Amino acid sequence: MELHSAVFYTRDIDSVEKFYHHTLGLEIEYRQQDAFISFIFSNNVRLGIKMAVEEREIPGAQTIFVKVDDIDRWYEKAEQLKLRIRKKLVVESWGTNFSILDPDGNKVQFVSAK
Repeated sequence: MELHSAVFYTRDIDSVEKFYHHTLGLEIEYRQQDAFISFIFSNNVRLGIKMAVEEREIPGAQTIFVKVDDIDRWYEKAEQLKLRIRKKLVVESWGTNFSILDPDGNKVQFVSAK
């Protein structure tokens, strides 16, 4: 079994497109007007972001973990771009990690295992 995709919810498709595509560099798989956008990671896992319309679709309540090899560069980029850093860069016994928040407050946790 493999993860195919996950879905976040948003109040503003344009702001998440700017964040995930222009800032983080994810490829846009497709966009359905102002209702939905899908990004694809290098390992073909998808992150869909849907305009919140149902009561259960709460923007800002989700988290994803993103594995990167060059975590120091990503952290420097986050600082330079003045992204909302939720957790500063920390070295743990298992590896290094930090997190930022997207425009809706969803957490993007960057990890680099030893």
